[in-house]
Amino acid sequence: MMPPICMVCRARPSRDEGYDGFTVVCFRPTVRYEDGWTGHPENAEWFCAAHLPLTEGLTDLTVGEAWERITARAAVPGDDGGPR
Repeated sequence: MMPPICMVCRARPSRDEGYDGFTVVCFRPTVRYEDGWTGHPENAEWFCAAHLPLTEGLTDLTVGEAWERITARAAVPGDDGGPR
């Protein structure tokens, strides 16, 4: 599993906070993994607490499809914490 880095703002947790404030979101997979496979799945992305709300209702999409909607949501003033 990759360490937490927000997909939107590229924020990373400090050493003291660990993974607190970061959540991994699994979108619709596009790759089938063999039994026993280890690593970071292609459909799993980390989000900081400020940008996690941008993922609501998007987990049925692929990462690419979700990213298009997330960036559109983040660009709208008054959204759920996206960059201005």
